[in-house]
Amino acid sequence: MMNKRHIRKPLRLLFFICCFLFSVAQFSCVDFDDTTPPVTATVQLVRPDAFVNMDDMSGLTVTLQSEDAIVTATSDASGRVVVSDLAPGTYNVSLSSTISHSQYEQYTGQTVGGAIDFILTGTLNQQALSQDNTLSLQLMVYPKETLIIGKIYSSNSKIAGGTYAIGKYIELYNNSEDSVDAAGLYIGLLETESTIAYPVYPYSDAITPDTLHMKQVFRIPDEKPVMVAPGASLLLVNSAIDHSSQNEYERDLRDADFEAKDVNKKIPNNNDVPALELLYSTYASISCMNLGQGGPGAVALFRTDEDVTNWPTVYAYGKTKGNRFLRVPKNTVIDGVDVLKNKAQTGPDINSKRLFEEIDAAYTFVNSTSGTTGERLVRKTLSITADGRKVLQDTNNSLNDFLCTDTISPRNYLLP
Repeated sequence: MMNKRHIRKPLRLLFFICCFLFSVAQFSCVDFDDTTPPVTATVQLVRPDAFVNMDDMSGLTVTLQSEDAIVTATSDASGRVVVSDLAPGTYNVSLSSTISHSQYEQYTGQTVGGAIDFILTGTLNQQALSQDNTLSLQLMVYPKETLIIGKIYSSNSKIAGGTYAIGKYIELYNNSEDSVDAAGLYIGLLETESTIAYPVYPYSDAITPDTLHMKQVFRIPDEKPVMVAPGASLLLVNSAIDHSSQNEYERDLRDADFEAKDVNKKIPNNNDVPALELLYSTYASISCMNLGQGGPGAVALFRTDEDVTNWPTVYAYGKTKGNRFLRVPKNTVIDGVDVLKNKAQTGPDINSKRLFEEIDAAYTFVNSTSGTTGERLVRKTLSITADGRKVLQDTNNSLNDFLCTDTISPRNYLLP
């Protein structure tokens, strides 16, 4: 009688051989040709209506940006841009180019006073490119502003036992080569209702195409000039004290230029720092800048000779009660930055955009979905002049113009 112990070894060997052959058979059935092929995107630039004499559109750079890649290409004379071998995905398509004063007059046939430059810009957000596509990119043109939003710090930061929320600020920057008087400049914070009070995205569906809806409006006092030198900043804060002892993210803000005073005395203020004038607040109990952590939180600078306290206030669209918002004419705005909420699963919520595309063609956001990690939004540096002045990037597209960081201090900007 055969020993059972001697039978088991051949059976084990046979079993392993069968498993190996099955694995090889499985592996050999893999279809390596079943991959997603690259796509070609054709972008047709559409010149602004005012550019009646712009016959040659060559040399304009279009950027296609996804989560994984940034690709650029230039236009031909007809304004056609072809990008081949593009990985399928969702892209933001944008263009921004500086137009000189003389070019503007040439293209429009109009004489313009002053020697300011202009920005030629256009953006298509969240374009799904899964096959060969042809996109039409409408371009807009607007004057290149001098005083712009350089930083927004609206995040909280973590401390023992909770979060720290009083070190928030907005920084304005003089991006020109001449001194600018900021006296009388208005700073508006747009409404941040969880259901948007007046949705403006996409632009074609805007309910009120000529006005923005502000939850708060502040003004820099105009009793005397507030001169900002070329390459200098104005620091507007909620609490002009030294916050640096709280953690590594907070800063000493005692050298702030203006402070939004808290009438309820819940936030410490500095009597040595002049007050921002609060002209309107949706919330009667809030007199400091209501910069919500992590977004949404659009900010706009505007100028007007009118008395804004006489401008109408309205309820959210379709409502007859609740919060009221100040209606600000769009044509008074000189700069704006749309800060969106970054959601964990879907990323920035582009449907919550508050600013029209001609004010901010896109948006920006902090990386933290909670908004409690001390991150601030800082405008990128484009170049440095011969005399050492930093020129910040201003393409009217905050997705291109801003970076998110937790290290840069007030009045400082990165090298280009």
